Amino acid sequence: MNPSLKQVVRMLAMVPYLQSNQGIPLADLAREFNIKPAQAQRELEIMMLTGWGEFHGELIDFDVTALQDEGVVHIRDADFMPRPLRVSRSEAAALMVALRTLRQSAAGDQAALVDSALAKLAEAAGTEVDTSVDVLLPAVDPAVQSAVAEALAGNRQLQMVYANDTRDEQSERVVDPHRAFTQDGHRYLSAWCHKVEADRLFRVDRIVAATVLDAPVTTDAGQRTRLEDLFPQGPDTPSVVVEVDAGADWLLEQYRMEVLEERPDGSVRARLFGSDPSWLRRVVMRSGGHARVVEPAGFADEVRDAARSALAAYDGTSSA
Repeated sequence: MNPSLKQVVRMLAMVPYLQSNQGIPLADLAREFNIKPAQAQRELEIMMLTGWGEFHGELIDFDVTALQDEGVVHIRDADFMPRPLRVSRSEAAALMVALRTLRQSAAGDQAALVDSALAKLAEAAGTEVDTSVDVLLPAVDPAVQSAVAEALAGNRQLQMVYANDTRDEQSERVVDPHRAFTQDGHRYLSAWCHKVEADRLFRVDRIVAATVLDAPVTTDAGQRTRLEDLFPQGPDTPSVVVEVDAGADWLLEQYRMEVLEERPDGSVRARLFGSDPSWLRRVVMRSGGHARVVEPAGFADEVRDAARSALAAYDGTSSA
């Protein structure tokens, strides 16, 4: 279980525990949940931002004076926790779209769990499961989808044939699957590739065939929780070379870039990595002119055309 999920589970367990142990010393609370007192206090502060609304009485609260002066914890306004789920139609719609996205890549027992969650959510919101919202992801072979889910659930290695659209070729690999997720309309598998001995990101719709092996995974996913770590650079990762203006260092920090050249005037030549070409175009356009595509030349033309179309849309004129 990753650290963020562990923290959420711990905080959910902490609420009823505190309700049954009002006035417990912070040190005892930390000892009970096997964390340090400083960590326990940080999690109490996070809880004060959670609840069923946004106003006083709708958020979990603590007696701050008692906590600071006496080091004891008194929780209040947390009685909503055991109440039945109530969501608005807009909240239900957002959750149902997310579940429908997950359903596209679910297999076996996972699909049944998602269907059950959709039905319960629709009942709680007083709406229908079969809404007019459709979530479409690139088609994935059901056999591949099942194999990926089985390998992830059983912590077993996966043998697969992967299609590289850039080089129009297929390669056979054995990988340690670590996690699967959806990003920018595509389903990805983050895994350790034994062929190249490095972390790699694979588009699930490009896996031609997959077989679950008896061998257990031999590598650990580690603590890769940053967005750039979900898209590690490699020979198969979409990228462009850009020039970044002096003073625009925030671009290097915010996005996954490999610095190729640092110039005397403070500007930088770097390779920008992304999930797909459309994402790369958006990043360059968001830079406000502080990043310019150097190569490939054709991609620079695509960015200029996209920018002209966007400006024309604002002006209400045609880009032709």
